[in-house]
Amino acid sequence: MATNLPAIGSNALPMELPRIERPETPGVGGSSFSEQLRSIATNADDRSRVAEQLSNEYAAGRQNDLHGTMIAGAQADISIRLLASVRNRCLEAYREVMRMGA
Repeated sequence: MATNLPAIGSNALPMELPRIERPETPGVGGSSFSEQLRSIATNADDRSRVAEQLSNEYAAGRQNDLHGTMIAGAQADISIRLLASVRNRCLEAYREVMRMGA
């Protein structure tokens, strides 16, 4: 990844400037808010099921990957906390909108 840059202190500009891509605008051509919520909920549920399955297998002695089991449990916990946080924010926004109308 060598680039041809001018020496420090010279007034010459590089011959070609790197192209900066414009990020996609959220909400345009992307998934809807309800699809995002559904995805978060599905992800949390899937991770919770995987963590439960690994925990049961570890407890039964069918596998001995304690680290993987603990990591799966932590990922499930984080996913559930994210889902709860999004739910709380949605409720706060709904209550705020309802107060505006009153």
